[in-house]
Amino acid sequence: MLRESHLKSSDADAPANWRHIKQHFPKPDAQFAHWLLAPGSLTKKLQSISDGTFFVRVLSEGWVYRSVPGSGLSQAGPQKILMWSRRVLLGGHGENWVAAHSLIPITTLCGANRRLIHLGNKPLGGFLFKQRGLRRGDTEICQYDGCWGRRSLFFLDNKSLLVAEFFLPELIARTQLTFKNGSSHDQ
Repeated sequence: MLRESHLKSSDADAPANWRHIKQHFPKPDAQFAHWLLAPGSLTKKLQSISDGTFFVRVLSEGWVYRSVPGSGLSQAGPQKILMWSRRVLLGGHGENWVAAHSLIPITTLCGANRRLIHLGNKPLGGFLFKQRGLRRGDTEICQYDGCWGRRSLFFLDNKSLLVAEFFLPELIARTQLTFKNGSSHDQ
């Protein structure tokens, strides 16, 4: 069940102990590790288990001044910079599966990347993973408020954006149900 605290803790700049998987203790269990360490598009993975019911629900989006120390997001260090902030829920079958937050510096939002502020209920991954110049940095993980999350620094033509995804209990329950029924949908 989605709690208000899950939404607050799903920030890309949450005061969590973000670490590389090899540095994190305790390690996530197999169900969470499956999602935390999955390469490629999370959107595609979620769509594959949603039987056509995948959705994106925008919770909030708009301009913010932020500093995200230690993320590599800003070359300016701890200085606050203007960014586009977008919080969404991703899910299927009427369930919320992932609480996600992206922070995109204004310097990234030029040219074709301007579309990122007009995604509406379209998934960010649907745009990102179609870009030829996309590169993904190291993934960091954390456990915060009972949920495991990951965040990755992406680069579009060497311009950065930070994406955090927190995997909600409903997703784990859904994937356990899917495995029990013998239908893994390329998990």
